[in-house]
Amino acid sequence: MRKIAICDSCCETLEAMRNMLTAQYGKELQIATYPSGEELLRTWQKDERKKTEIIIMEVRSEEENGISVARQIQEIFGGVKTIFSTAQLECAEEIFEANPVYLLAKPIKQERLFEAVDRAIGQIEEGEAACVTLISKSFIARVRAEDIWYVESERRVLTVHSKEEDIRVNMKLSDLEERLPEYFVRVHQSYLVNMKQIRVFSAKGVELVDRRVIPVSRPRYAKAKDIFLQFLGEKEE
Repeated sequence: MRKIAICDSCCETLEAMRNMLTAQYGKELQIATYPSGEELLRTWQKDERKKTEIIIMEVRSEEENGISVARQIQEIFGGVKTIFSTAQLECAEEIFEANPVYLLAKPIKQERLFEAVDRAIGQIEEGEAACVTLISKSFIARVRAEDIWYVESERRVLTVHSKEEDIRVNMKLSDLEERLPEYFVRVHQSYLVNMKQIRVFSAKGVELVDRRVIPVSRPRYAKAKDIFLQFLGEKEE
C-alpha cells in the first residue's frame, strides 16, 4: 500500500481528489488530507509515522507558498515525491525549481491526476528496485546501489563501503554481486566496484573519485577492463 497526502485550502478540491483516487486505486492507496502544507509539516514533525511517500501540494493559498513548504519537507524528510497543483500557471518556472514529479492545472482533471500519481509511484518503484537489502543477525539495512562505492570481502564477511557509512554483513560476495546492477564489476576475488565511481582504471589498480585505490587481480584484469569500456560506451558488446 502506498501513502499519499493531499494539501489544499479548498475543502471541495480535497474531497474531489480523495474520491477520484479512492475510486481508481482503492485499498492500494492510503490517503490523508490537510488544509495546508504547514499543517502537514507540523503533523509529520510531531509523528513521523504519518509521513507519506507522495504529496499533492497546492502552490498558492492565501497564507502560504506551497513551493517553500515542499522544499522544507524535502530538506527534513527527503525522498518524498511532490506533485504540485495550481491555478496560476504563470508561476510554473518557480515550481520546477523544486523538481516536482508533475504539475496539475486547476481545475483538476481526473486523467491528469491519475497520470501524476502513476508517475510518482513508478519513480518510487524504480528507486526501490535500485536498492539492496543487507541482512545480519542484528540488523536489516536497505542501501541504494548507487550509493555503494565498492564492496570488500574478507573471510565471508563483506564490508559495503557506501556514501554514508561502511556496513559489515555475513554474506558471499558472489551472492551480493548477483543482486547489484550491471554497473558493478568484479575486479578481484575480494572486490566489487561501482564503475560510476571509477576515476582511473589500470592494471595497477582502480582509483576511485575520492582517490581510494582498489586492487585489480591479473586473472580478472582483461575481462574487467572490457566491461568498463562497455560501460563507458567505448566498446560494442
